[in-house]
Amino acid sequence: MKRVQDKEGLERETAGTQRGSALPLLALSLALVIVSALMLGMVAGRAVDRSAAQSAADAAALAGVAEGEAAARSMAERNGAQLVSFVSSDNTVVVEVDLAGVRAVADAKRSLILDP
Repeated sequence: MKRVQDKEGLERETAGTQRGSALPLLALSLALVIVSALMLGMVAGRAVDRSAAQSAADAAALAGVAEGEAAARSMAERNGAQLVSFVSSDNTVVVEVDLAGVRAVADAKRSLILDP
């Protein structure tokens, strides 16, 4: 503690150079928390977009292997995506979809079930 004289000439004790330093520190801490929360929200949003794009690709691939390219395109559109590519060979279909700028690829294989 430091002793100083005020305007009336009375001596008082002060905290020295630490006086008033809590408010700027609190403001900086609050700003860091807000920026961190915004960054976390952006990362979480991107993860949700990737998951939705992959789900749309999976559904389109399954529809495509069962009923062809038109069914795959329709399924992708019902999931809010656009079919970017459709490749069918033998019993396998590979599709690529775009959903809000996020691309996802999925494949599906036709199962050959033989009656006994």
